[in-house]
Amino acid sequence: MNPFFFGTRQRRLFGVYSPGRASASGAGTRAVLLCHPWGQEYLRAHRSIKQLATLLNQAGVHVMRFDYFGTGDSAGDMQDADLAGWQGDIETAIDELKDTTDAARVGLVGLRLGGTLAAGVAARRRKDVDSLVLWDPVVSGEAYLQELLHEAPARATHKGGGHEVMGFALGEPMAGELRALALPRQELPARTLVVRSVPVPDEAAGLAVEQVEGQPAWLEDRYSGAGAVPVKVLQRIAQWWS
Repeated sequence: MNPFFFGTRQRRLFGVYSPGRASASGAGTRAVLLCHPWGQEYLRAHRSIKQLATLLNQAGVHVMRFDYFGTGDSAGDMQDADLAGWQGDIETAIDELKDTTDAARVGLVGLRLGGTLAAGVAARRRKDVDSLVLWDPVVSGEAYLQELLHEAPARATHKGGGHEVMGFALGEPMAGELRALALPRQELPARTLVVRSVPVPDEAAGLAVEQVEGQPAWLEDRYSGAGAVPVKVLQRIAQWWS
């Protein structure tokens, strides 16, 4: 596992790269970029994302995961972040992963908001992205925002209002962007897998969805206080690249 910083001086991003196990199959270099969810969902799913990286490495896949600008160990402040910028961060990470591995094209795996952002990038970077896994993606930004704000108190910020969502600042500009967000359904890679651990009737119309049994990684498990590790979901995603 190799932690490092990449990007520009103005937009310094933190990433972790882990190489795939050497394979004698003669297959070309395979590389996958993992795109995190946001806020508490990121913290809860952290164990699962690390475990997925391990499973993919064991299958011979090179893996990189990273923090968006204004989140985690990357530079910046959440109040200065926006969805277009985070999609730009995914594109920067794609280029970094290609340079690191010499892969001609890469795959994306995105969980929740990370899946929705990854889908938008995959649709416009088809020469660089040949496969896509959407893991419990956010389908409706309006519904997602309502989930976030259900118990989030309004608070004043140095930039004029917003919300605090379980310890994470959500300013009004970002809230407006989330409200307008929708999962792209056009021009996605031909090789796209949508995995659901919770059913979402009707909203996923037009996408082939696999329902895989398991507790959602991004929700708090009442016994551990963290997110569950949905082994069957992780195995299905890793097996898809085998």
